Amino acid sequence: MPLLRSVVIAACLCSASAFASERVMRWEGVPLPLSITPGQELIVNFGDDVRIAMPAHLKNVLSTASLGGRVYLSANADFNVTRLHVERLSDGMRVLLDVQAGTALSAFPQVDVVLPKYIGAPVNDTAAAATASPSHGEALKMAPQALLIRYAMQNLYSPTHAIEPLSGVVRMPMGLTNNIQASAFPYWAVEATPIAAWKLGNDVVTAIEVRNLSNNTQSLDPRQVALGGACLMRSCMVSFVYPEIGAAGSESASSTAFIVTPGPLRQHLLPVEASRG
Repeated sequence: MPLLRSVVIAACLCSASAFASERVMRWEGVPLPLSITPGQELIVNFGDDVRIAMPAHLKNVLSTASLGGRVYLSANADFNVTRLHVERLSDGMRVLLDVQAGTALSAFPQVDVVLPKYIGAPVNDTAAAATASPSHGEALKMAPQALLIRYAMQNLYSPTHAIEPLSGVVRMPMGLTNNIQASAFPYWAVEATPIAAWKLGNDVVTAIEVRNLSNNTQSLDPRQVALGGACLMRSCMVSFVYPEIGAAGSESASSTAFIVTPGPLRQHLLPVEASRG
């Protein structure tokens, strides 16, 4: 009997662990509590394109990225409860997240946030069940471009043990100048320094540090990144780690841009004269 009881307990623990890998939460106007384990990525799925903003004092502790309706959060140290603002791009609806990080906290690796179809619409349990995102394994079946950006983000901001392998991806030389602001970011007063590039099939993601040179906060809109070549005929994916950069010299004065192009980025940069026009 003791042996049987041990087996039953072990089975229950395994089952609980499996069910604890994901969590579904509903936005009903009350801030949603989220916990992060430092060194482990938390994926928050909203089902719609969103952007996230956070206080400048967390910049050196918490990294955030928004891509394909998901927000990726990674902490490198403990921090107390801090409120983050998430905005749905389609209608401007705002969601509040009360986020904290700690090694002793119980955290889910993935959270699905169910949003109303429009501002003021009710959210019911049926909608929650119908719109819950797929499992973590199924989430990795997202578009290759999105996977490539996610992999690049993890390489730059996550601990080595937290980087998920991506079959077929390789580092590649960039062949770019030290500052590509004039050709790729002409609408911002910034310095744009290429950091690294990775290739998956024919797609290449290039990470670029964008540092504010002005005394004003600047919003970063991926649609304003100037690209030529094949990107004139097709939509090339662009994502910023932070949706805005603070004034020059501040802790929030820089962000990282991830640009996915068919082949090296250098083949898709506009001439300086064209980008200014």
